[in-house]
Amino acid sequence: MKRYRIFQVVVIALVVFGMTQGAWAAQKLLITPRNVVVNYQQREMQAPAAIKTELNTLRQQIKTKNLKFQVGYTAAMDFNLEQLAGLRAPVEATLTKQITAQNIRAASILKTLPALKVLACSAGARTFDWRKANGTTGVRDQGACGSCWDFATHGAFEGNYRLRNNSTIDSSEQDTLDCSGAGTCGGGWWAHQYLINKGSATEAGYPYTAVRGTCRNVSRPYLAITWGYVGNDNSVPSVSALKQALCQHGPIAVALRATPLFKAYTDGVFDEFASGKVNHGVTLIGWDDDKGAWLIKNSWGTGWGSTCGYGTERGYIWIKYNCNKVGYAASWVEAKPKPVPAKEDCIPFNPTTTRVKKVGNNWMIVDGGHQMFAFGSKKSEADKTLAIIKYYKMNKSCFVGRPGPSFQYMLVGNSAPKGAMKGEDCVKFNPKTAQVKQISGSWKIVDGSHWMFDFGKKKDEAYASLKIIKKYGFTYSCFVGRPKASFKYLRQ
Repeated sequence: MKRYRIFQVVVIALVVFGMTQGAWAAQKLLITPRNVVVNYQQREMQAPAAIKTELNTLRQQIKTKNLKFQVGYTAAMDFNLEQLAGLRAPVEATLTKQITAQNIRAASILKTLPALKVLACSAGARTFDWRKANGTTGVRDQGACGSCWDFATHGAFEGNYRLRNNSTIDSSEQDTLDCSGAGTCGGGWWAHQYLINKGSATEAGYPYTAVRGTCRNVSRPYLAITWGYVGNDNSVPSVSALKQALCQHGPIAVALRATPLFKAYTDGVFDEFASGKVNHGVTLIGWDDDKGAWLIKNSWGTGWGSTCGYGTERGYIWIKYNCNKVGYAASWVEAKPKPVPAKEDCIPFNPTTTRVKKVGNNWMIVDGGHQMFAFGSKKSEADKTLAIIKYYKMNKSCFVGRPGPSFQYMLVGNSAPKGAMKGEDCVKFNPKTAQVKQISGSWKIVDGSHWMFDFGKKKDEAYASLKIIKKYGFTYSCFVGRPKASFKYLRQ
């Protein structure tokens, strides 16, 4: 749980011995202050009469309906449900249009991302828990602010970021609350687009206060790259579709109907099946077919819910498949991959000793016994290439994808060749706008409408080559002997 600095010692003492619902509601504080371990039984013994009456009523409902979960005096019961359940879904017709449009936008970007390689997650497994597979972050606390939409957004984002980049982060919900425009403490909707457009600050750099404030100009190092919905309409996706999304993207943001019974949940499998509109955003992190239930991470601190059979941290709930509309408008988000240093495959040589030599019927550029480049019968192209090598003092020949490399480049030490040689055949491009695209089934590096390099089915090699281009800041692609150039190189 995040460690916020907005509590005084007196507040902690009041929590330990119980507070009236009105006293809590009057304060914009977190649900479970730090360093406080909530004891449900002790709290109930010391609870106000109104809380005891409410719990008796809830337990009678459970008994009458033969429900399979337990309730107690959770820390969330010190708040009105309206303060905690702040998800505000668009009207169904509008949402359906949004889902269709967003999924179309997401599909093209998804094609360019390497698939998450998480062997632990299989949609065919009977049980799965992202906590056990290092694919989620801990329970957070939204406080007396209806920012569940914000915390569910970040719950999905932090989980995917951890899987995508092998790095655990604590992103700033306050940044999103203050700056995204996606909602307020009075409610909102998924804010994934803000994480794409602007990114997220760190929690330490922009700490949570449970009150919407003025947007701050801070560093935002964490970025998303795309997001989408599970399914193509506003219904609750199927169990199999949600499992597939969990394995493909990691934790996902989902909506459900929170009720007084939900607010008082302490253990068991929640099976209320209440009707009504969704009003709460949570993070879906696993399932158990034997229980017929989803594993949900809530944002009401560790003074609510259960450990759900793992670790010591509370804040989780088992909820029956399709219960209380759980899974409605399920959405995933993909974190932007952190740049990975390109692994380079280079062979050094001495440009002062290179020469053109005929080997059999083949004209070649050689360095001692090292046969570097072959030109067949085209001696003039071999001579021109040698002149280029010597002019720039190129001393490394580098490749992507040997044997049979899909991309080749030359270096001068650890830098790009620079300058211009008279008579060169070069095409200028912008390395900042160059990108990988799949065109007619073939992966290419393009700059606008200029198709620069074709990698066929070798997507990974296309991305590796783009990293090389950006690393060295190449701005010209040059050729000897077009069309069907016998030698290619890049320079600044």
